[in-house]
Amino acid sequence: MIKALMAGAALTLAVLPGAVAAQEGEALDCVVASISGDAKDSIGEAMAGGGDEAMREALFKDLAGITDACVTRHGISAEQKGSYFDYSLARISREWLANDIAKLDLSPGVVDKALDFGPAGANPDLSSEMSEEQIMKIVQAYIEAGVDIEKVDGATWVKVGAYAAATSIYWNKRKLLAP
Repeated sequence: MIKALMAGAALTLAVLPGAVAAQEGEALDCVVASISGDAKDSIGEAMAGGGDEAMREALFKDLAGITDACVTRHGISAEQKGSYFDYSLARISREWLANDIAKLDLSPGVVDKALDFGPAGANPDLSSEMSEEQIMKIVQAYIEAGVDIEKVDGATWVKVGAYAAATSIYWNKRKLLAP
């Protein structure tokens, strides 16, 4: 059950379309800084399976408009526009999901460590789905962190899986956007 929920969340997110120099940082922060808190919440909830198709379409259309403005403002190339959109969507989703699962007493850092996410990490590609081995690494890491996984409900596992998928996309797209 846990494996199916986490894998499903990773697949759902995947099918949706050191120090950083100040200018690069501004470009990477542009979409996140330009979107309202309510829109960030709606995107996060959508990535965790909330809302309906029409709501998601409207959110992504709004996000695309903001992304286009940031692409123009920061001179991001046409070739990088898709990666920039994916990075921005993943970043917003990742931040919302990290906060949400932390409220449920699950540290997102456990997932980051289990799957080796980070600036110097392996950052496995979860753009199609998570393997059983990856899911078990997350589950085992939470057990080792003292979490009684039997008390974690299915909706929470979906959020953990979505967090893992968003984090994968976040780090891998960020690498593609590096100068």
